Amino acid sequence: MSKIIQCSQFNDTFEQIYQDLAYNYGCTYMSYVYEQPGVRVTHASNKEWNGLYFGEKLLDKCGLFRIGKHFMQQSGCNETVFRWNDVQTVNDNEHEINGIRTEFNIHNGLSFGKTFFGTKEFLGLATDKYHTDFPRLLVMNRPEIEWFILRMRRVAFREAFY
Repeated sequence: MSKIIQCSQFNDTFEQIYQDLAYNYGCTYMSYVYEQPGVRVTHASNKEWNGLYFGEKLLDKCGLFRIGKHFMQQSGCNETVFRWNDVQTVNDNEHEINGIRTEFNIHNGLSFGKTFFGTKEFLGLATDKYHTDFPRLLVMNRPEIEWFILRMRRVAFREAFY
């Protein structure tokens, strides 16, 4: 008779992963999107901001989305990482969305994007306005952040297909 080995990461939830990021890095905001043809799984730690951002279609007018989309559409580029503080707004809509985001105390973020085999995956992590080294901390710990992303992908896959 075979024995089943159970690993806690297979029972992860988005909330547990967010709590781990908060504990380890001081993360106060997480937004994750996993898409493949016919499937979309999303999670955000701030439901009110997420509802406004997606519900009011602010995403389509957002500088962060514009930059992420630009990098992902470049020939041969299937992965991107960028600091939110480096994104220059180019119009009033983008400036206004940045202002609304700060009203929710979402600052100093870092975005990760990846495409592979028809799948798209996006992760935004942020903190409060005082934790200015947050993006650098995440980049310095990139292997561990990749592990968090893998855990999120497992949760998304489980939610989409089981």
